[in-house]
Amino acid sequence: MQKELEWAKRLSYEEDKMQQLIYSEAFERAVLSTIIYEPVIFKDVLDTGIKSEDFYVPFHRALFDALGHLYENSIIEEALIKEYLGKAFDESGMLEILAALPVSNIHFYIEKMKEYSRLRQFKQLAHKILQSVDQEKNFDEILHLVHKEIEKAEEGSRELFKIVSFGEIQAEDAEFVCKSWLPFPKDTVSLVSAGGGVGKSFLLLQAAMRMVRDERLKVFMWLSEDPLGLSRSRFEMIAKQILETDVSVFEKNLHIVGADAETIHFLEENRGSISTSSKFYQFKRALSAYDVIILDPLIAMFGADENNNAHARMFINLFTRWATKEKKTIIFIHHGTKNSSQSRGASAFVDAVRLVYRVEHIKNDKNEISEEENRYIILDKDNNGAKKYLGAGKVKRQIFSKKTKSMIEIEYE
Repeated sequence: MQKELEWAKRLSYEEDKMQQLIYSEAFERAVLSTIIYEPVIFKDVLDTGIKSEDFYVPFHRALFDALGHLYENSIIEEALIKEYLGKAFDESGMLEILAALPVSNIHFYIEKMKEYSRLRQFKQLAHKILQSVDQEKNFDEILHLVHKEIEKAEEGSRELFKIVSFGEIQAEDAEFVCKSWLPFPKDTVSLVSAGGGVGKSFLLLQAAMRMVRDERLKVFMWLSEDPLGLSRSRFEMIAKQILETDVSVFEKNLHIVGADAETIHFLEENRGSISTSSKFYQFKRALSAYDVIILDPLIAMFGADENNNAHARMFINLFTRWATKEKKTIIFIHHGTKNSSQSRGASAFVDAVRLVYRVEHIKNDKNEISEEENRYIILDKDNNGAKKYLGAGKVKRQIFSKKTKSMIEIEYE
């Protein structure tokens, strides 16, 4: 009992020093000692997500890795630990750990250690920021460093993944927005592809308006090729002549940015390497309140080699992680290849998204446009089961009013 009281006092003293040191050797010893004396709890320890990097003392890191190896492949014993570590074995450090008493509430100590580990990461980040200032780097470079390191710290603090049995899983169907007209899977990334002048911006503007009217969703559209006034004209035409709904129904929850805004490249290429622009993190924060985000066209915001699959996958994965983590439905409008509705650029743009629609003119046997107001919507990729709600793999949708056949999109190369 006396030893436990002395140990508790020592732990309290160590915690007081944390304000300066941001680590606790006593906590680290307590965790390692408990594992050595009670190896059966090691699985529970691993389930907390603690890693060797969360230990501050180098020998403690090496010992934790050794315990993991022995737990998986052998048994945890002092002689085997010494043999496994070889020259990295620290006799005095090991004696201090063995002298520490095992603790009953190991999860408390682990959470404290993980917190200290995160604080050390932020302390290192602060040091990097000061170094960048001393090196007279520009503000955007420093801001990018901050966002990147914070996101890395957030990701590192989470479990890599959680393994579950099928018995623990409840069956459920994928959820969609705009389900009754043009379904898009929720919380992921989709792509709409078409050639120039086909009407893809009209199509997505109407879809956005239906989401606002029918589902009370908040929608953001970046129509980077269209002036705001032109988008307003299209908006009024769709509301009045197709949806037959007063424009006031849409104005509160449908917001856009147009061609007057500076285009943002979310990837940056520098000396052959690709990195995420700091503006991507600003963009995410600015759109935190929106349920659906529609970006037109993808290529204007890309910033890297559009024919490079690695670059394309990196770009889409940025948005997929964002969509999943923050429950955003993200839709890209993408140009087709020259004189075609097939997606241009790297195949990874299509491979990395969950749904792809292709938009085409409706033509007669003479290859002449036969229905100015309608378009074929072709479901080229469907990982989440949109066809169930779309009704078929190829459907007609009205995107223009019969009274406004001349309102066709400007064709961009």
